[in-house]
Parts: sequence; structure tokens; C-alpha cells
Amino acid sequence: MTRRTIHTAFAPGLSAVALVLMLPAAITARAEDMPRQGDFRITYTSTNISAPKPVAIGDNRTASATINMMTAVNESGGRLLHNMAGRCTSAPLIDTAAKTLENHGYCDYVDADGDHVFEKWDYPVQPLGAVNEGTGEWIGGTGKYAGISGTMKIRSRRLNSLTDGAIQVVGEKLGSYSFTNAVASAKRD
Repeated sequence: MTRRTIHTAFAPGLSAVALVLMLPAAITARAEDMPRQGDFRITYTSTNISAPKPVAIGDNRTASATINMMTAVNESGGRLLHNMAGRCTSAPLIDTAAKTLENHGYCDYVDADGDHVFEKWDYPVQPLGAVNEGTGEWIGGTGKYAGISGTMKIRSRRLNSLTDGAIQVVGEKLGSYSFTNAVASAKRD
């Protein structure tokens, strides 16, 4: 076997070994960009381009289900939900006689790296109004967001849409988060 034959035979294997050895360093470097814990102030928008047809569930009461397109920007300068897109489920219950709203759902946000953050949110029964308030919690994530938990207060305002049938909302999420796993918590506070 010549020197060239040996080099050609082992070169692909050596490249794969080098890649595997460099991968943990790249993952750790990205995880270190995310502090172990912190506070956040996130502005979000929600759009549903076709309003659902509600289902009657009693006198003056309706229920519906939607999936909304989301965008989020972290106003506190952190990386959590900064410039991320998402989708949220929404299950509003409306009582037109009592003029109340109740709403519950889940969200999945994704960043440019393909890492996800999962959220559960609830709006308890409250008067129908231009502004509604609820609470939420981070229930998990993938990649750099694995092991995330935390709580938030949510405030939303329905906007007048220029598109017939569309529902547009702008809101704010205020709260704190922390990580329970070693990779995402590699950076000191």
C-alpha cells in the first residue's frame, strides 16, 4: 500500500472524527450565550387570518378553536424569544350574556437555529374588553432551551384589523425563567 493509498483510505474517517470532536465545543459555545436564569419582557403579535365559526355550547355561550401565527421580540435585551416565530393554539369561551371571556392554549416558538420553546397559557374568566390579562409558563424546549421553566404575566390587546375576518392581537409577556439542565446553564450569572 502506498502512502497516497493509505491517506485516501483513512481521510474520510479522520474528517468524521474531527467533526465529532468539534461538535461539543460548538454546542457549549451556543448554550453559554443563554444565561441560566433571568427576567424578560417580550412583545408579541398574534394573527389569525380567518376567524373560526364558533360552536354554541349553551344559551349565549360559544367555544372555538384556532391556531395563530406569532412573532416575538425580547425587549429586555435577552435571547429568550428574541426575533422568533411561533404558532399558538387558542380555545376561547365567550359568554355574550355575562360579557365574559375565558381562553387557554399552548405555543411553540422556534429560533433561527431550529431550537424550540414551549409555552402553556391561561386567561381566566374576565370581562370582555379591549385588554385581557392572563398567565403563562415555559413548559420545555429543545436545543439551547432544553430544561427551561418559568412563569409570566401576559397582557394582550385586540387590534382593529384591515383584513376582513382576520384577528390581530399585540401583547406583552413579563416574567422570569431558569434552566435545570447542565448544557443550557453553562454560563455563570
